[in-house]
Amino acid sequence: MVSLVEVGRRLKAHRQTSGLTVEAAAEAVHVSRALLYRYEAGEIVKLDTLERLARLYGTSLPTLLGMSQDYVPNAVTFFERIEKLEQEADHIITVFGPMAYVLTTPAYEAALFRALAAGSDANGLNKSDAQQLRAILRRRRAIHARGQSSFVNIIPMAEIAAYVQEVPPARGGLEDQRTVASAEISHLCTLIEKPPMGVQVAVTSQPLPTSGFQIIRKGAQSLLVTSPFRLGFPLNLRYGVAVISSDEQAVRLHETLAARLWDSALPAGEAVAAIRTLIRTGAARVSER
Repeated sequence: MVSLVEVGRRLKAHRQTSGLTVEAAAEAVHVSRALLYRYEAGEIVKLDTLERLARLYGTSLPTLLGMSQDYVPNAVTFFERIEKLEQEADHIITVFGPMAYVLTTPAYEAALFRALAAGSDANGLNKSDAQQLRAILRRRRAIHARGQSSFVNIIPMAEIAAYVQEVPPARGGLEDQRTVASAEISHLCTLIEKPPMGVQVAVTSQPLPTSGFQIIRKGAQSLLVTSPFRLGFPLNLRYGVAVISSDEQAVRLHETLAARLWDSALPAGEAVAAIRTLIRTGAARVSER
């Protein structure tokens, strides 16, 4: 059954990605601004209007109806979509390293936005986008803190090693950025040893055979999320296209993959010992430079 609220959210997300105001989009498809607001609120859906909006936004009717894959080429829009999905989720599986953003500390958020403020050709966001992203990420933290959904993070050891040992110099200085990395990975060790209620963290020695992914479940519905956008090392908020899919085969195959990675996870004590060795090794490398 099609959820009108979800259709409305997709409409709004695609309009924003297209860079259109409500006024411009409404005029282009010959409806009133008030009517388009009702569509985006999930109050009403007419297929002929949806078809016109799909053409305007460069997408398809099945995508707007949630019957296909949804492509999101903008990082801020993508993380807003994830926020809305997580808000209603029952269970979330995140196969991604060095750790899921919602499990990081407030100190990591501060370091991330210092890096964004410094800017770079690859990841610089304008001030408005950065403020919007920070608000979205804080809301995601708040959703996670409420503990309304169970959360599993499966992390490849190789990605932890890369984060600890290969973090490049920041404009604020090498020592500061590596200190942040070391603190976050120490925090990760604590989560592995003493996870909060509803949270499970597993570290696997197996490399990912594909990019990281997320499975978000709400009742009987599951969505598969793959994304090139990263809030950790290496940072990427500009280039790529994220995919949100309800395809049953894609979801099932990734659920099987997640289960295999979970089964290959290191025992908690062994994982923590290996990670702490990485932290010491990374610190030694810095002191030698």
